[in-house]
Amino acid sequence: MWRLRLALAALVSTAPTNALRVLGYRLMGYQIEGQIGYGTVIAVEQARIGHCQIGTFNRFIGPMSVEIGAGTQMGNRNLFLCGQWTADPQHAPLNYARRLKIGQRALVTSGHHFDVAGALEIGDGSWVAGTGTQFWTHGAGVTDRDITVGKDCYIGSAVRFAPGSAIGDKVLVAMGAVVARKFDQNRVMLGGVPAKVIKTDHDWKEDV
Repeated sequence: MWRLRLALAALVSTAPTNALRVLGYRLMGYQIEGQIGYGTVIAVEQARIGHCQIGTFNRFIGPMSVEIGAGTQMGNRNLFLCGQWTADPQHAPLNYARRLKIGQRALVTSGHHFDVAGALEIGDGSWVAGTGTQFWTHGAGVTDRDITVGKDCYIGSAVRFAPGSAIGDKVLVAMGAVVARKFDQNRVMLGGVPAKVIKTDHDWKEDV
């Protein structure tokens, strides 16, 4: 069944027009509006994608639920992956959430990696900018695995989010930082390995 779904999604992704791609994914049971780029494969358990723009050759693959809010824009070649092993009965006691939620008016540029074994939430208006950022929601012996990014945040290139990490609202994460724990503060700048607060009362939008 899973292989059939993946094969159908791969076929739909090569349809020559957006209207045909959206129709194909709707026939697969997904709620989809907006623009779905050529080569974007959606092979998941559930998908609810609002009126947004998703670029080419993105991958949403695995036994997860996907929700993307209206007004969100996404670049090309992002990977949203949930391993089939997370849904195996032998792993049921580990309670993998297998859930992706991206809020409204968010921005995800190109070339990022999103592991969705756990729950991964990116708030309204937040930017996953640059390229090469990774989010990891599982690891050996990890039980606190979910990741939360607040509203109106800015994440620079090549940032790493460890399982169980979180940031508040209006937070800027500097290029190359490793976010390895929860940060409850709002309007701060984080940087370093591991990340720490390097500036408070900071509004990154003033510098855009």
